[in-house]
Amino acid sequence: MPLKFPEIYLLSVKYEDKLSELHAIERDIDVVFNIGEAELVLGDVNTKGRANYELRKLGVWTKDVTEVTVKRTVPEPDEHPRKRRKITKNVDGKDVISLDSSSDSEPRSEDDPHQRKTPLSKVRAVPSSLDGDNALGSTKLGETIKVLNLKWYHDSMKQGKLMPHKPYLVYKGKVIPKPGMESTKQQITPTMIFARAKADLQSTPPPNSFRRHHRGTPDNLHNSHGARATLLPQETTAEHEYVANLPPLPDYLLPGSYACQRPTPLHSLNESFIAQLRMIKKKREYAGEEEAGYAFYTRSYEAAIAAIAAYPHTLTSALELLKLPHCGSRFAALFQEWKETGMIKEVEDLKYDEKFQAMDVLTGIFGVGDKTAREFYAKGYRDIDDIIEYAWDSLTTEQMIGTKFYYDFQQRIPLPEVEKIANHVLSEARKVYPGFEMVICGGYRKGKPDCGDVDIVLSNRDESATDNFIYEFLLDLKDEGSITHVLRWTMRNSERGQTPVNPIKAKAGGGFDTLDHAFVAWQDQDWPTKEADLARDPQFKNPNLHRRVDIIVSPWKTAGCAILGWSSGTFFGRDLRSYCRKVKGWKFDTSGITTLDDGTWVDLEKGDGDMYVKEKRLFEGLGLEWRDPTERCTD
Repeated sequence: MPLKFPEIYLLSVKYEDKLSELHAIERDIDVVFNIGEAELVLGDVNTKGRANYELRKLGVWTKDVTEVTVKRTVPEPDEHPRKRRKITKNVDGKDVISLDSSSDSEPRSEDDPHQRKTPLSKVRAVPSSLDGDNALGSTKLGETIKVLNLKWYHDSMKQGKLMPHKPYLVYKGKVIPKPGMESTKQQITPTMIFARAKADLQSTPPPNSFRRHHRGTPDNLHNSHGARATLLPQETTAEHEYVANLPPLPDYLLPGSYACQRPTPLHSLNESFIAQLRMIKKKREYAGEEEAGYAFYTRSYEAAIAAIAAYPHTLTSALELLKLPHCGSRFAALFQEWKETGMIKEVEDLKYDEKFQAMDVLTGIFGVGDKTAREFYAKGYRDIDDIIEYAWDSLTTEQMIGTKFYYDFQQRIPLPEVEKIANHVLSEARKVYPGFEMVICGGYRKGKPDCGDVDIVLSNRDESATDNFIYEFLLDLKDEGSITHVLRWTMRNSERGQTPVNPIKAKAGGGFDTLDHAFVAWQDQDWPTKEADLARDPQFKNPNLHRRVDIIVSPWKTAGCAILGWSSGTFFGRDLRSYCRKVKGWKFDTSGITTLDDGTWVDLEKGDGDMYVKEKRLFEGLGLEWRDPTERCTD
């Protein structure tokens, strides 16, 4: 069975260029994206100074209290417990004698892996400014933070048990105020936010259609799976009544729930506020290494957005927002600002932010991620013309194609055109090998009015038909003319003998999809005046836009996994993998489900029926309520 790690905040130091490896580690441990919720901090650090520096980058200032404990004799069992003298050395090397009235027979070591420490989040403080994500965590002054070397994780995995902390302890720090902050900034407390929210509520009578006996009221909430259920202080009977009569949380939003358990519609009742959060998340992604903890900032925003999007009521106050999992004081402050002013200043400022606007363009090029876009920006490139003029020779093949067809790829694809492309792909596939079946996935299946690209999953009940099929199929489509360029392709699944990925042998950072697939530039070869145009000019240029088409090939035995993965929002899929790992002890990806302990394939799809039936069997086998693709619309 997989190890049960405590809640851990994972430092990205030394992994800025290897985020796939970092995310692979995240899949094994109970990662939190708010340092205030962590029991341990884990990172590839070896010295106190570096550990302290990484914490400061996160906005958490600490004082070194790492101790060297001098052993003493344990009293006899019948001896009455006395105050014991514990001699330690402080950072100056001087002896410090402390008195402890607890019995020596009680657990004393913080290194005991079976003794879970109270998370820092048990006593929380709101970040010191409403505009801020400074202090990634709501750490409490006076609390301590322990930083362990990443080797603790590797050794624990190797030994099959959680190793003691002490041999791996790099730094232990006591949280202190940021120098100069005490006098320059007023600390925003939960009471202050509550007072502001209360002012909005005084003219509105408490809802009377809900009562405390419903599940999901604040009394039933607890922290789990990164959830923050802390409520703001209640000072009067009216305030108490208001909180008590808020709409109850549905089961799928209770702490400990996963996004794969929730119905998340394409359009949320809180769409306007979510749009603001999406902009801030995008800003964090674009900032990258320039902003401390950027990888985890974006994850925390994704989790909060997913919870808000699934909430079946219009949010009316910061108090109500705080009931939702993953929505803490940072998001309450943003909601309060948005509710009071109709905007969030940080988002408004992005309209005039040159870097943000440039990054929006550069990341729109196929094959250009955030990191490459930042490198382009640092070299002075601001738009497509700059890339063509100054960077062309340094581009990869897929980036060249992405740049060449940038404006075509930016155009949305109407649903009738999506269906026409997909039906053409299916028709050509059946010419190569009869019996192919197809499901159009992506935004089409989630109910979007148009699509950014076309995602098509092909499968065949004859397993030999899908083996190495993609290569021959690409050649035929290129000869036929529909494919003008191949952006990226792989036959990883065929190379594995069309078997699901073995989690024991798999390389880190393999991604959610390990099937045979091809991402291509597609151009319809027909247009209304084609015959006349070519008669007049044999070199007449095809006027149709180039479209991004992703063709995925799956063996029949795991086709349900393929369409489930390719028909779900990113965070839905991420939480589905987390659910499988933590609840079932399984690994899920589009190639199939396997056990984590020995990599055995878990067949949940066997039986008659088409790919849609196989997908529904997966939900049943996973112990999940069926969610239609239109209910999987997470970011």
